[in-house]
Amino acid sequence: MAVLTWSITTIDGSDWLVFDVTKFRVPLDWDPSAGMFIAVCMPDGGLGSLPVLAKGDPGDTPTLALPVNFTALEATDPTVDSASWTATGTDTYQLNLTLHKGAQGTPGTSTLDATAYGTPLPKKILVVNSTSDGFVYQTQKIGDRYVPAVLHSAPAGNPTYTLGSVAIPAQDFDYRPTPVGQSVITPTAGDVVADLVARVVWTTGQTETSGPIVGRGVGVAALVPPLPPTVLSPGPPAGSIDSYDKVLAGNAATVYLRVERQAGLGTFTTDAATTHYGVRVSPVP
Repeated sequence: MAVLTWSITTIDGSDWLVFDVTKFRVPLDWDPSAGMFIAVCMPDGGLGSLPVLAKGDPGDTPTLALPVNFTALEATDPTVDSASWTATGTDTYQLNLTLHKGAQGTPGTSTLDATAYGTPLPKKILVVNSTSDGFVYQTQKIGDRYVPAVLHSAPAGNPTYTLGSVAIPAQDFDYRPTPVGQSVITPTAGDVVADLVARVVWTTGQTETSGPIVGRGVGVAALVPPLPPTVLSPGPPAGSIDSYDKVLAGNAATVYLRVERQAGLGTFTTDAATTHYGVRVSPVP
């Protein structure tokens, strides 16, 4: 330990701290062959901190430039991980960081237990249940098309007539029948207007003549040949409620194609050869 005093001296305009050392205390185990030793100094008369000569100017505050220049190395890449700074402007620095990805984990295995969600059946698929906390089996909502076994010609003398029908087996989902078709309707008098009408029957109270309308082709009064076909457009009457043309799951249905007189006192005829008809099942989402 050294005992010292000090003073401040100005040299060439700069302040210097001048020490006046009176003695050094050197550890007894110091090896002179080392050529150096560390000396601890203290003011004369006691221990204390050395005073600061002069307060320096505030330093600059660095700014970190984003984003970080990051390089991800594969786990097997021999390159060493590293980090460095690049000056991108005055007191602005960007971090360059190179790190390895984690090693590839062991591939896992998963086996779907087909019986964990109910009874598996052909063509069923798993969907989220109504409470959104599991899965259930459901038939794929893809409707098929159905056609009549036979179509009839309408003879004169009938104000209404059924040209044919399409039988639809019960489905596992709610659906709406979508009929399409056409027929040449020939009035027996010029004042006769007859529409092509499709009606569905699937529940109590519905009949071939009163079932909900699921398609219509609007007729016109005309006797001048050649007569154009009346085209059936699918859909219920405007303003119908949601359940009007909906067939509920588990119910078979029959869709009848009819000609129904709308005006006039005469009747009409049709020919099966110029009549076409089919029904597609349109699942309700």
